[in-house]
Amino acid sequence: MKKRASLSLLLCMLLLCACGKTQSAPAAGNENKAVRITLAGDTASVKGGGASVNGSTVTVGSVGEYRLTGTLTDGQIVVDTGENAVDVTLVLDGADISNSAGPALWVKQAKNVHVVLAANSQNRLASGVEADLASYDEGRSGAAVFSEDDLVFEGEGALAVYGYLNNGITCKDDLKIKGGALTVLSANNGVRASESIAVSGGALSVTAGNDGIKTSSDAKPGKGYIEISDGSIRVASGGDAIAAVTELRVTGGTIQTESRRELVTLASRKGLKAGTLLEITGGSLEIRADEDGLHCDGDVRVTGGSLYVAASTGVQSGVKGSGVGDIALSGGSVFLSAAKQAMKAEGGLAVSGELLALCNSEKQAVPDAGGQAWLLAALEGSAGETLQIGGQSYSVPQRFTQLYFTAPGVAAGETLTVRLGERSYTQQARQ
Repeated sequence: MKKRASLSLLLCMLLLCACGKTQSAPAAGNENKAVRITLAGDTASVKGGGASVNGSTVTVGSVGEYRLTGTLTDGQIVVDTGENAVDVTLVLDGADISNSAGPALWVKQAKNVHVVLAANSQNRLASGVEADLASYDEGRSGAAVFSEDDLVFEGEGALAVYGYLNNGITCKDDLKIKGGALTVLSANNGVRASESIAVSGGALSVTAGNDGIKTSSDAKPGKGYIEISDGSIRVASGGDAIAAVTELRVTGGTIQTESRRELVTLASRKGLKAGTLLEITGGSLEIRADEDGLHCDGDVRVTGGSLYVAASTGVQSGVKGSGVGDIALSGGSVFLSAAKQAMKAEGGLAVSGELLALCNSEKQAVPDAGGQAWLLAALEGSAGETLQIGGQSYSVPQRFTQLYFTAPGVAAGETLTVRLGERSYTQQARQ
């Protein structure tokens, strides 16, 4: 089935997702000992051993550090160490590499490949040409970065990845982002790894016609997860923003996502999505989605951090009809704005943290009896109005008819005041 992405909208969202300040990362090794690869249009030259040039293809075949500079107009960097699986470090220091028909960087075989972005450098890797975005077909292949083995991005420079043909970054094993400022624009998935993705630093900005950041395989035990512990992530996607086939864990960092149907027509446009567990223990998250803000076929747990969600359904847990899949909000600060239901749990619902939920469903779930006191009120508000409750002030992102509020210290029978614009309402909390 053919899918078309709007180039103007993609580029507009890319500007909105401009990267912020990068995190520090370990520097590359001794610059004087690195093999130097100078890119020059349709060819290249190598100073040192371990790499060879054949026309516009540069092949790295041995362990070591390789520093790339210059422009390769229609060529490819290949890492292939053969049966001798070894570590390779590629230092991008003002490297601009494009390939009209396939990956600009292809890791064919190695043990670990570290892509280090040299401090203050601007780098670019592109597959296809810009016009390919408007004619994207899902049968077309060619990620700008394609790796068969483990891949690590780090450093203090910047890298723009343009997956005009298909994906931006594809890794068949484990992918780690430790530093640098990465900007990814792709016709299909932005950043995709089969086994795992771990973000522990840097600034990652993704604009994708399909899913933004995703894992795709749970074939190996303990794999298929996404873990975000630090750094800055911004995603504008036509599909799911961040999706893990097994567990999605956020322990820190800053995350902003927006899933929009205007980018491309797809079945799923969720914010954060997980197969077995979605857990947030820290960080600052702002999630906007056409469908579920947080979605997991298993449990959803929030124990810390700051979470803002504006979506169709705020939080969804469990597979429909399974009776399994709990929502547990026990810490942090949570704000949910839902066009439909704020919280929808196939299993149990327990809230013992701070939560304000605005929705348009009279069937809004309430926590199991005996927990923290809460308030559920029929109250109508509009987008743009200011709402005040519990000493906090909120800007309402979309129309609502139901308000749910709870926070530690709220007692059953306590009278709570809600101010909405110039209006004021009082109601007693219950348990």
